[in-house]
Amino acid sequence: MIVRKRVFKKVLASLLCLVMLLSFGVATYADPIAIEPYWTNTFDITVSLAINSGQCTIDCVTTGQTGTTSITGSAVLERLNTDGTYSLVYSWNNLSTTGTVLNFSTTYYVTRGYTYRLTFTSTVYRNGIGETVSSNKSTYAN
Repeated sequence: MIVRKRVFKKVLASLLCLVMLLSFGVATYADPIAIEPYWTNTFDITVSLAINSGQCTIDCVTTGQTGTTSITGSAVLERLNTDGTYSLVYSWNNLSTTGTVLNFSTTYYVTRGYTYRLTFTSTVYRNGIGETVSSNKSTYAN
């Protein structure tokens, strides 16, 4: 009986050592996971801000899921100050559509030598429920 216990302990210790040795050489890698927003009513929102010689070209699109009845939105252009705060440059409000896609495109002239941020906020209405989404883009005006 004592011999059996010794043999059992040796076998168990050997197995534990083997498991530990095998685990040291195993490298694990996580698959890159794309972080995507979870929206119910909204399919996508995109913001484009390009500045050339002081002229901002602004393009914003919000696309609703199938069954979207309307989309409202606003766009806000701000300038980054030297102290890290933002100042309002211009805003476009009361943008709307009764379809599934809200497009907003315009041009606007700004002072060169600053960084500008454009924030586009939309509310997508579907099945009687509004869902608000927002996206922004920053660009330096050279």
